[in-house]
Amino acid sequence: MSLRFAVVHEAEADFHTATELADRVLVEIIDWLDEELLVNQREWIFQESGGRRLTWKAIPQLARDVGIRVRGHFDGEPGFPDAAAARRAILYLLRTMPDLKAILLIRDQDDQPERRRGLEQARSQDHSEVVLVIGLAIVERECWVISGFDPLNDDESALVQEERSRLGFNACERSHELTACKDDQANRSPKRVLQHLSGGAWDRERRCWTITPLELLRTRGVENGLVSYLGEIRERIAPLIGHVAHG
Repeated sequence: MSLRFAVVHEAEADFHTATELADRVLVEIIDWLDEELLVNQREWIFQESGGRRLTWKAIPQLARDVGIRVRGHFDGEPGFPDAAAARRAILYLLRTMPDLKAILLIRDQDDQPERRRGLEQARSQDHSEVVLVIGLAIVERECWVISGFDPLNDDESALVQEERSRLGFNACERSHELTACKDDQANRSPKRVLQHLSGGAWDRERRCWTITPLELLRTRGVENGLVSYLGEIRERIAPLIGHVAHG
């Protein structure tokens, strides 16, 4: 029977990015696991029983519907950004999905660097046996994708060079230096950079996290939050499924 893992996310693209990356890590470090067996081992839950997606925007109403209210302090201290939101999501999922084995909290940092502290506060307050994973993209999910953009041809290499000239640095190697912007056409907007590199093609974008070698993603993802997330999948999710190879 598949283990059920709920994923709190911002948008559908975030769900796919986070879960498909997680699947790659699981296959990498569990020696008997391959892509064909994955479907029998884990189920990524993206919506509640009524069909509403488990998004950060939807959770407050979903929680109210079942009578969940969240206190504002954690161990007597005020919550950092997203602490209450994450605690609300955890309580809601624990109440409505009692068979869960893990909850993934997938979030963009945006311009709130203290969001990780808030997510950690919520995790520290949980006393259930459900595994909690934090995936915080610095500064946005698009930065994870950009760090996986490996040019396929001369035309794509030229696009990378165009962005280097425009920004003053290689965005694929230093995506964490991009900036969360309300204007998606701003110079340092991760959304603009990704649109330029991928041509707006979902298949090309998806290749950045499904095909690019994990080692390259780890090399480029130290400061954009990706390495931390992949590590949490290895340390927290993989042991639920099988023995993790070390070394």
